[in-house]
Amino acid sequence: MISYLRGLIISLSQDKCVLDVNGVGYLVYISAKSYSVLQSLPKQEPTSLVIETIVKEDAIELYGFFSENEREWFLELLKVQGVGAKVAQKILSYFSIEEMARALIAEDEKAFTKISGIGPKVAGRIVIELKNTPKKLGIAASDFDVGASKNNINISGSQIARDALSALENLGYKKHDCLKVIDFLLSEKAEITLENLITLALRELAKKKL
Repeated sequence: MISYLRGLIISLSQDKCVLDVNGVGYLVYISAKSYSVLQSLPKQEPTSLVIETIVKEDAIELYGFFSENEREWFLELLKVQGVGAKVAQKILSYFSIEEMARALIAEDEKAFTKISGIGPKVAGRIVIELKNTPKKLGIAASDFDVGASKNNINISGSQIARDALSALENLGYKKHDCLKVIDFLLSEKAEITLENLITLALRELAKKKL
């Protein structure tokens, strides 16, 4: 099974991309959040994606994620009856990881029914079956406001920093980790583009997971 790919993006749309890995083009399905980040990255630099391979009777599909955390949430969603890979990607496109965790902790079924293709029964199963997933994957209710200290002073005054924070949170990284990295990078490089800030932040956050 394919679990990781690194290559150049040669085609990109809101729900999929084609990744050229040593001359072989892989069709990879992505969330809308991942699409927005891919759009902001430098076009000629290799992109790395964590991959989940879904084997069906008539097809093999690849689903790509920027972080292992996002892939773990994808797999948790697939455990719920009525939630297939496409629906799981819709959920990841609609919510940030933090928003989804908040909805599960609050047992907010209505939040999930706002997503196309999810009715009350499936929404109820998601909340019941995944209510312990935030804790399982390292998110507690107290995490939601973590980092609202001095770092937010720097973030609030910079549109680029706010955009980068939003993109990183959407990929499943914890807010306080993102704030620390962004604050560090801005202190090192006062003049930086959004593309470079996201790219460098992803590298720093990846180091923390090694």
